[in-house]
Amino acid sequence: MKVIKEKIIGLLICMLMLTTIPLAAGMTEKEPDSEPTLDVGRVFLKGLLFHRLRKGNVNHALAIRLFYIEITPTERAFGWVTINHVVFRDSAYLGRMYEVGLGLFTYVFGFFQGGLEIL
Repeated sequence: MKVIKEKIIGLLICMLMLTTIPLAAGMTEKEPDSEPTLDVGRVFLKGLLFHRLRKGNVNHALAIRLFYIEITPTERAFGWVTINHVVFRDSAYLGRMYEVGLGLFTYVFGFFQGGLEIL
């Protein structure tokens, strides 16, 4: 009977110690990340562009049919752009552009840095 009481007391102590681990972990300070972990300040593009011109790392094109999701710190906007001039920045690793039809048309798919300007 004494062994069972000692096991129960030991089990209760272990349970109490397990509940203090999250409290101790929450009290530690960690340095803020230098880059945000979310895709804030980016735009997702999927669609067909006409006559894309690249000036530096900025792309100018006429959007024939383009779906976009723009993610900003305060909101997310999405929609379709049809037959409008658009401007967006390059992204070296996340965005893909495929030239179609002697370079007149460009298929765009992926995340790009910055926002989308519809002119």
